[in-house]
Amino acid sequence: MIIRRSFWLAAILLLVIGNDPAKAQFEFEKIKPRFAFQPERVTTFYSNSRYNRIEGLYLNLGVRVQPRKAPSWQFFADAGYGFKNEKGKRWRYNIGLQKELISPNLFTVGFRYFNDLYTLDRWVINMTENSVAALFSHSDFMDYVGRKGWRLFLDYKWKQLHTLRAEWLRYEYEPLSVAPNTEWSLFARKKRFPNNPHPAPVYVFMPGSETALRLMAAFDFRDNPIFPLIGWYFEGIFEKTTGDFSTTGLFLTLKRFQPTFGNQRLKAKLLFGTRSGSFAYQHLMTLGGIGNLRGYDNKEFIGNRLLYGTLQYNFGGDILQRIPLEFIPLWETMTLGVFVDAGYAWFADATDAGTGLFRLGDFELRDIRADYGISLIFTEGLLRLDIARRADRSGAAWQVYFRILDKF
Repeated sequence: MIIRRSFWLAAILLLVIGNDPAKAQFEFEKIKPRFAFQPERVTTFYSNSRYNRIEGLYLNLGVRVQPRKAPSWQFFADAGYGFKNEKGKRWRYNIGLQKELISPNLFTVGFRYFNDLYTLDRWVINMTENSVAALFSHSDFMDYVGRKGWRLFLDYKWKQLHTLRAEWLRYEYEPLSVAPNTEWSLFARKKRFPNNPHPAPVYVFMPGSETALRLMAAFDFRDNPIFPLIGWYFEGIFEKTTGDFSTTGLFLTLKRFQPTFGNQRLKAKLLFGTRSGSFAYQHLMTLGGIGNLRGYDNKEFIGNRLLYGTLQYNFGGDILQRIPLEFIPLWETMTLGVFVDAGYAWFADATDAGTGLFRLGDFELRDIRADYGISLIFTEGLLRLDIARRADRSGAAWQVYFRILDKF
């Protein structure tokens, strides 16, 4: 009975909890294509509700309006309340507009004024999945800081596949509680949530304001953007900030999807990130744990340089479906995968935040950490169980992660 109730509660959460478009480091927001066969809706309601150790339950409701007589315009606004956050920091909101120029999905210009929760960790786990983990298993993998200000952007969709984007932002950081504001979860109640951020008090979010210019590009040569079988994908982000923090950052992502034999597929991903100008936690990068070096502790490595790669091989149904175990629930949707992760995060110079963007410091290839493991994949990755072990220590414990709606 408990398992059944938990399943339905998770399903409801996945329907209700949304993802905020604010991205960081290795990801950026992209305009979703609007197809001619989609019915026009003047008013759409949405929610970015969530659960975490700083806000507790955050309930949010928003509305998006696309006038029938001016379909190229879109207006949106949402507001929410975090019940466990510190007083004076519980209300969050977004209000904005955007307009398509020349033709649908070609050029889009937009403006957003916001007071919201910001995290660096959306490239390893989405807010929906993290909320479910915090609610059910007492695991919160993200770190949070308040951020309020405005953003102006221009987005260009080239051939309906590739994205070129420029953003101009002005915002102020608002550090939140370092100690968790709640310890409640449905299960694993003896566990304790970590500090915010995880490495505190050694590294913490710093207050201050920034003006940022972000230049972004995404080139998509995959056969399918949802369930790709073959092709390349590249993202690049260049960021320059001034104000209380004067920084320069570059973040690159390369992915390859390749079919091999039968239903089997190989997926590869390589990330490189570098930033100079600040040791504040909001400008650093971490590796370890869910979504990257899966055999290591969460955020075990930290620095202003990051190199990470992963190889994942999915056998499709070519192994498990040959075993007569159809009586196991969801067996026909289950596939087996194996993976290897490798990477490291480090400081180019721990005494000088302004070290040049492409100086690697004392980094050597032998510093790279690696792990290996297996995955049980359900319904093309909508659900996945990862079991990983670090390769640098004999007798190390296996790490287990249950993933929901994870995207490679």
